[in-house]
Amino acid sequence: MMTTHKVKSVCPYCGVGCGIVLEVSENRVLKVTGDKEHPTNFGRLCTKGITCAQAIAESGRMEHAYIRSARGVEPRPFGIDEAIRETAKRLRAILDEHGPDAISFYVSGQMSLEAQYLINKLAKGFVRTNNIESNSRLCMASAGSGYKLSLGADGPPGSYQDMDRTNLFFVIGANMADCHPILFQRVLDRVKAGAKLIVVDPRRNATADKASLFMQIKPGTDLALLNGLLHLLVKNGHTDPAFIAEFTSGWEVMPSFLEDYPPDQVSEITGIPEADIRQVAQWIGESHEWMSCWTMGLNQSTHGTWHTNAICNLHLATGAICRPGSGPFSLTGQPNAMGGREMGYIGPGLPGQRSVLVEADRHFIEDMWSIPRGSLRTEVGTGTISMFQSMQAGEIKACWIICTNPVTTVPNRKNVIAGLQAAELVITQDAFLETETNRYADIMLPGALWSEAEGVMINSERNLTFMQKAVNPPGEAMPDWQIIARVACEMGFAASFTYSTSADVYLEIQKAWNPKTGYDIRGASYERLRETSIQWPCAPDSEDDRNPIRYLNNGISQNRKENADGTHPRLVFATESGKGIFLARPFLPPSEMPNSEYSFVLNTGRLQHQWHTLTKTGKIAMLNKLNPGPFIEIHPEDALMIGIREKDLVEVRSRRGHAVLPAVISERVRQGNCFAPFHWNDLYGENLAINEVTHDAVDPISFQPELKFCAVSLARCT
Repeated sequence: MMTTHKVKSVCPYCGVGCGIVLEVSENRVLKVTGDKEHPTNFGRLCTKGITCAQAIAESGRMEHAYIRSARGVEPRPFGIDEAIRETAKRLRAILDEHGPDAISFYVSGQMSLEAQYLINKLAKGFVRTNNIESNSRLCMASAGSGYKLSLGADGPPGSYQDMDRTNLFFVIGANMADCHPILFQRVLDRVKAGAKLIVVDPRRNATADKASLFMQIKPGTDLALLNGLLHLLVKNGHTDPAFIAEFTSGWEVMPSFLEDYPPDQVSEITGIPEADIRQVAQWIGESHEWMSCWTMGLNQSTHGTWHTNAICNLHLATGAICRPGSGPFSLTGQPNAMGGREMGYIGPGLPGQRSVLVEADRHFIEDMWSIPRGSLRTEVGTGTISMFQSMQAGEIKACWIICTNPVTTVPNRKNVIAGLQAAELVITQDAFLETETNRYADIMLPGALWSEAEGVMINSERNLTFMQKAVNPPGEAMPDWQIIARVACEMGFAASFTYSTSADVYLEIQKAWNPKTGYDIRGASYERLRETSIQWPCAPDSEDDRNPIRYLNNGISQNRKENADGTHPRLVFATESGKGIFLARPFLPPSEMPNSEYSFVLNTGRLQHQWHTLTKTGKIAMLNKLNPGPFIEIHPEDALMIGIREKDLVEVRSRRGHAVLPAVISERVRQGNCFAPFHWNDLYGENLAINEVTHDAVDPISFQPELKFCAVSLARCT
């Protein structure tokens, strides 16, 4: 009789962080169900979560390491030990000959916390390069930068629990129904109880279908709308002067700044009826508790950081922040993108929400890593785009890519491919053999999947979930953290990278708690996490597993502030003054607008049943049946003008490339706009790569590239 046992873990897809239970027998996952005890999903799962185990076995896994003897030839399988030694030898040779800036790392929000920590430790502390970037740069860098500027530290100040108590949801640039479906179920539960749902998007998506009011905005004009709403909140007397006076700074410049955003002008800029703008401002002003939710529609923009600042302005002005039912809540797109940001794997970051640009932060981490003061460098890169450009220019000689597929995700991929071809050494570390990026690798290292190793993931609301090992990885595949540690040891850093288990790595991470920002996982031990998920801040003696509100001035995980009169404010933000900061962010036109040659705006996004570059979901029959292939949505009047009919093949061309996609004629898109999902690429056919038609302009603060939309031409293929 076959015996089974159950193992708890976390869904490996979006940043919601749903708890799952895997039923296992004879080294196979037989069934996946939702964890009814998990505080994120209470047993609910989307189609991707239900089928997540099907990508583990018999799905083109990389079971052995591979090395190419020369560019252009087929890679040959190698033993993992030999491949690790060869990887370390070649990296060390480049480091010794060309220096630290000749080596780069491109990593992922899908890695465990332990792997993210170790690769950043290796890059910045021992290789001594700040050329480390993550695919989170493409989705969350501007939200993180915006939070830091407005509130002093990255990450939402509230929790999913706010969704169960709020009176109004303001969802902008986020298709929650398709991209965060389990969270959206919580939203709908609250809407059924009487809360209002406002949705702002250029496309009438599945989230908009459920809205109390849908605002179909012109692409790239969100900042005008956000400023216009604050203008009306001021005019309507719906701000909170007492909160502003006690907990914020910078308000004195806002009233005059906001005079430039009266509703009639905002309506003209955004294309939203003035009556709707006034209605939304009235609803927000009259809602005792309200929360905003946003993601890539705002983040993937040349003004992405400013969008987050403008949302924080709204919450600071109304006092709707750091209390149950209210707050600005950015939604993440990967299962551990939040953890990676906390480990500092983008740009100048250091573990515990620190930065190489701050001397005290450098000294803390240098002492923690037992390296000499002055080891951490302050020269930082300028983002993902520039990293691949530096490869193309020959300045970066080596790139180690872990758990991500940049040939299909980084904008203007011709530059990415050229960079990988120009580099002397390209290392990829992946769970799957056939990916677009692996085609350019000199060395390929086999990583274990989430269910094949122990580790921690942190979701959008700062909730830590422990991934129990369910099955053994195939062949010689091993956990990402272990490969990183072994390569580091072979490079000569064994004294600082010898770990027996992932628990040893995690114990080191716990030392990085930060009393300035309130980042604290000291009380979230492996032992406690095996029993329940835990939301930080979590101090050593804390008995609570839910800590939904940040910036409480209780002196537990944050330094306690005392006013000159001896009183203690209720809240202390992580800024130098301890106050939230109003930032006047003027509306500027998008970096790329339609013209006579490229007269349409192309928007991109996810579909409900597929994920990222299909390395997992593309191997699951049920999901492929639900979302079988790419397409482009075109408004009926535009289709009539061009002579395009349903299912016709359409050439979509931008200044940088082109794709050929079947037409879907739909009123979901605005006239003059079109929409295409970004999932399908080279492995599924020619001319499907939508990232060819996105562009590489960047937000000057966060260096996040413009990915959501660009100007294109459309033509029926003959």
